[in-house]
Amino acid sequence: MAELIETFEQYLEERYRPLELEFISALARRLSKDIVEIRRWFNGECRKAIADACEVQSREEHPCSYMSVSLLNTSMINDEPTFQVDFYEQEWVYGEPWCRRRFRAEYIFERWRDFKLDALDDRFYVRSRVHTVEIKSLFWGTLDKLTFLFACYAKYFLPLLEYYDEFDGLIKAERFFITCGTYLDWQNKMFAVQPEIDLLNPDANDDATFQTVRKRIYRNQKFSDLDMRGCRFEDCIFDRFTFDGVSLADGNFLRCRFISTQFINVKVAGADFIECYFRACAFKDCTADPAHVADEYFAPLRLYHCYLLGLDFRDCDFDQRVMLDCFEKEASK
Repeated sequence: MAELIETFEQYLEERYRPLELEFISALARRLSKDIVEIRRWFNGECRKAIADACEVQSREEHPCSYMSVSLLNTSMINDEPTFQVDFYEQEWVYGEPWCRRRFRAEYIFERWRDFKLDALDDRFYVRSRVHTVEIKSLFWGTLDKLTFLFACYAKYFLPLLEYYDEFDGLIKAERFFITCGTYLDWQNKMFAVQPEIDLLNPDANDDATFQTVRKRIYRNQKFSDLDMRGCRFEDCIFDRFTFDGVSLADGNFLRCRFISTQFINVKVAGADFIECYFRACAFKDCTADPAHVADEYFAPLRLYHCYLLGLDFRDCDFDQRVMLDCFEKEASK
C-alpha cells in the first residue's frame, strides 16, 4: 500500500480531487445515458408540484412568477437527497413561497453516500494530520458542482412541462420563469413565458432570451449582437435575413424557412432545427462547440427532417452536429 497522506493539501490533490472527478464524471454519464427515464421521473414529480400549486390557486389569488426547483444541500449532507419545488410571486427568494413540494432524489444521486464514505476512508491518510472536519468541508463545493451539472441537463427536459395540462392550469404572471439550482442561492433559468419584444429594435433593458415568435416574416432585416438563448421560432420565414453576433444556444426552430440567410458569428450549441428549410444560406464563423459558447454543458446542434440546399460553411465547427432524416444537396464545407 502507498504511503499514507500526511497533510490536508496533499490529501486534497492526491485523494479528494480524483474521487470528486470520478463521481462527477459518473453522474454526467448517467444523466446522458438515462436522460429519457430521468426526464419521465423528474417531470412527473414536478407535475405533482404544479398540480399542488393549481389547487392553492383555486382557493387563493397567487399569480405565479417563479417556479424554482432546488437541490437541498442539507438533505445531501444528511444522506437524504431531496429536491424542493417552490412557487413564488414577484419577490422570489426575498419572499415566502405560496406553495411548496419536496420529493426524494436517491434515484439520481444514489452514489453520493458511497462517495462520502470513500472520501472519509482513513486507510489513505494519517488521522492525526488530516482531520475529518476538513474533509467534510469539501463536500459543500462538490454539491455545488453536481447541482450545476444537473441543471445543465435539466434545461433540456424541464421546459417540456409546458405541454402538460397541469402547466396550462397554472395561473402565471406576465413574466414567468422556471429555474433550477441551489435553494436561496444561484438559480439557472430553464424556461420563460414573457411579453414579446421587438427583436429587431430591442430597448436596452429588454430580455431577448426565451422569446417565442410564431408566423412572422423577416425580409431584408437583421438580428444583431443579441443573447437570444432559448428562443423559439415557429412557422417563421427568414428571407435575405442576417443573424450577426447572435447567440441561438438552446434555441428551437420549428417549420421555419431560411432563404439566402446569412449566419455570421452565431452560437448554435444545443439548438434544434425541426422540419426547417434552408436554401442558399451562408454560415461564417459559427460555432456549435460548447467549449466556445460557455463553460457549461450543451447538447449537440440537432437537425431533424430538414432540407439543406446549396449551403456554404466557412470557419464553422459543426463537426458534432446530429442530423436525422435530412435532405442535403450541393453543400460545401
